[in-house]
Amino acid sequence: MTPSEHLQPASPHGPIHLVVPKRPGADLDLLRATLEGVPALQEHNVIWHVPDQRGDIVQLARDAAQAARADGGLVVAAGGDGTINAVASAALLAGVPVGVVPMGTFNYFSREHGLALDPETAIQDMLQALKDGDLRPVQVGFVNRRMFVVNASVGLYTKMLAHREMASLRFGRSRWVAVAAAVWTLFRPSSGRRWRVVMKTHRGADAVQEEHLVTTLFVGNNPLQLDRMGLPQAQMVADGGKLAVIMLKPQGRWAVARTVWNAATGQLDKDNSVVSIACSELTVTPASWRPPQVKLAFDGEREWMAPPLHFRLSERPLWLVAPTTLTRQDGPEGDAQGAPSPAPAPEPAPVPGLMPA
Repeated sequence: MTPSEHLQPASPHGPIHLVVPKRPGADLDLLRATLEGVPALQEHNVIWHVPDQRGDIVQLARDAAQAARADGGLVVAAGGDGTINAVASAALLAGVPVGVVPMGTFNYFSREHGLALDPETAIQDMLQALKDGDLRPVQVGFVNRRMFVVNASVGLYTKMLAHREMASLRFGRSRWVAVAAAVWTLFRPSSGRRWRVVMKTHRGADAVQEEHLVTTLFVGNNPLQLDRMGLPQAQMVADGGKLAVIMLKPQGRWAVARTVWNAATGQLDKDNSVVSIACSELTVTPASWRPPQVKLAFDGEREWMAPPLHFRLSERPLWLVAPTTLTRQDGPEGDAQGAPSPAPAPEPAPVPGLMPA
């Protein structure tokens, strides 16, 4: 069953439960003053949920979602894809809709769903959608017990995220810092791992088992991210009921540079080092030595998890409070109405396992 086939829940009518992450170098007072200065938000009772420590965001999001369920309010994620993941997971568990104010580095979830990238405009659009009762069903995936909205992966990509976090602490959080960290990861020695992959191409299909030696196994749920790389699975994911699986074979540095170029120019489907397929679910297990845990990346966060890793689609959609008329933002920036800018600045396309997302 695709997300659009599920019944729409009742529109929230209570307080706004705003979940804000604790980020290095972030000026929370300035953010609060900016958002509280939005006239539309002043008409609502706003309850702020801010963690004392960065790692507290998951429990904080669960508390906020449960509070929204109890008082008929709306739980809102004000942050990047990692914050959206925590709040969306809590909202799905509590059975309540979610709102999003994009404030991340790449904002793939927000751009895919046509949300304005300016926080003040995003607040205004969200509150207007709330007033109009606009709710949108969103397909989300799971890997074992953890939900993901954009992607989940094992391999080189997790190392890239660790390097990106260290670079962000030193140089600040930006797209180009993230790209530099990815290049640093790219030119460090990296070995592949052989995975046993069991997948079903669609619901009800027979399982197919294969083995692949790869540096990264990447599962995507964001059509925009996949489309920018030139992968045909982007449309299959957009149509619903499918996840995209991208596997990157081990290769030398010059060959990796070619893969980066192919991704940046939207030609990754022509790269011989890349295997891409679409499926409804898959289970991956180390084919030889089986470690007790492997490091998993999902929506920019990292966690150790015991294999096998079972990737699947949620049977229930996430319900997003968002206007139905906004245009998907393909560029890195957008105007005040959420449409793409006439001449956006160039931005590197992500490569699973090589470039940030």
